[in-house]
Amino acid sequence: PGQHIEMLVGDTLYFSAHDGSSGHELWAHDTSNASTWRVTDIHSTDSSNPGQYMSILVGDTLYFSATDGSSGHELWAHDTSNASTWQVADIWSGSGSSNPGQYMQILVGDTLYFRALDGSSGYELWAHDTSNSSTWQVADIYSGIDSSTPGAYIEILVGDTLYFSANDGSSGHELWAHDTSNASTWQVADIYSGAGSSYPGQYTEILVGDTLYFSAIDGSSGIELWAHDTSNTSTWQVADIR
Repeated sequence: PGQHIEMLVGDTLYFSAHDGSSGHELWAHDTSNASTWRVTDIHSTDSSNPGQYMSILVGDTLYFSATDGSSGHELWAHDTSNASTWQVADIWSGSGSSNPGQYMQILVGDTLYFRALDGSSGYELWAHDTSNSSTWQVADIYSGIDSSTPGAYIEILVGDTLYFSANDGSSGHELWAHDTSNASTWQVADIYSGAGSSYPGQYTEILVGDTLYFSAIDGSSGIELWAHDTSNTSTWQVADIR
């Protein structure tokens, strides 16, 4: 139990489990009366693997990745208040898997921001507004079929702005940002100038006030501690320890 998803909603635990006949599916246990039940059988002939890539609670509703056997791993939801379950979006239409939330998932207000694959533009940043059920690609940072792989090394929310690692195909994996209030996306800093990757946040990331502290490499001093002040957009090496 809980291999891919575990979430507490009120007195009830929601988790993935395998009963030996219906594969890995979503189950629940009410701690107030000790009852346990299978919530839904999304993949009727195999495992739906709920939460393998993503699981997040918004109000009374669980949002999670799952596969129904025909549309691949996509974004699903379960409303715990009325026991309804549905596919939120088939981002990679057909049998392809968008693998929503792999390496990046974050909630901003009513909107989920997550990494996904649509089959034509690679792994990019996507969003789903839970208030109106709309789903869209936020930005195609690495244009074309290649992936920018957002959030592979760092993801953190500062105010309304998401800070994350991404690769645009020319400057390597660097620090990027997306302002959710105005839908703007930009490269924060090219720490390893040129095509090299600084891999921001690969080993450490922490927010102190308005300042992000993270590991990065600039191509000359190895992997060291860096900082970015989100209030004035300055970026600097904190210390060259070695």
